[in-house]
Amino acid sequence: MGWKFEVAKMFMYVSFPVGIFHYFNQPKNYEEWVIKTKKEYFPPLSKQLMEQVDKFIYDFNAEAQKKRLDEMERQYKSKP
Repeated sequence: MGWKFEVAKMFMYVSFPVGIFHYFNQPKNYEEWVIKTKKEYFPPLSKQLMEQVDKFIYDFNAEAQKKRLDEMERQYKSKP
């Protein structure tokens, strides 16, 4: 019983991690888990919220561009 038992234990020691790796490395299982987790942490944004974000970005960029143009005009007028 000695060496047969040791062979069986060694088989379990080697096959268990390989089996777990094989199961969790399957694309079907991985994609299902990733998609579920992604939807949980990053829910789809509403159309209204996206419009507000786009409007904010547009207004922010317009204000920054106006500041740059005003600064350029001041520099141009202050030249002798």
